Amino acid sequence: MKRGQTIVAKRERQESASERMLARKKVRNKRILSVVVVVLILIILTILGVMGWQVLFKDKVIDTKTEATTPEPTVEIVDEAGVGVSGRIKEYIAWLEQDFKELGYTVTRVDLPRDKSRELLVSLDGYDGYIKMNIDRGAGVSVEDADRMIKYLNGGGFEYIDVRVEGKGYYK
Repeated sequence: MKRGQTIVAKRERQESASERMLARKKVRNKRILSVVVVVLILIILTILGVMGWQVLFKDKVIDTKTEATTPEPTVEIVDEAGVGVSGRIKEYIAWLEQDFKELGYTVTRVDLPRDKSRELLVSLDGYDGYIKMNIDRGAGVSVEDADRMIKYLNGGGFEYIDVRVEGKGYYK
């Protein structure tokens, strides 16, 4: 045994600062390389996936315009202003007609009052009055509100029902 050394001194190997720095650099480089490889693999898989979907479905091109057809109204539309009926209003009336039909009502006529660009007056078969609606609200919601008001009035006579305001219903 040499003087001033421990028993395990021979077994211990002293690393210099440069060797530790090189080891740390190797570990860091391996991590960076593994991240780069993973990113490249993901990019390649994404490109192959897109190309694969294009190859699989190249003959089956989906045209959304032909499949998603908008309904057309079948009821009489009376434009009191005489400026014409826009496509948005026609679509809204068609949705109203479908929603009323699902609840058991038949729409007979829709009036577009003068000087009120967003208001509709809907007449139903079997009822003397009309229903005031606004195209800014959803057709289904307005129809449900109108149905509740008709049931509340027990189908009795009314001059009009107003369901233009959400959560409120008026009648006369």
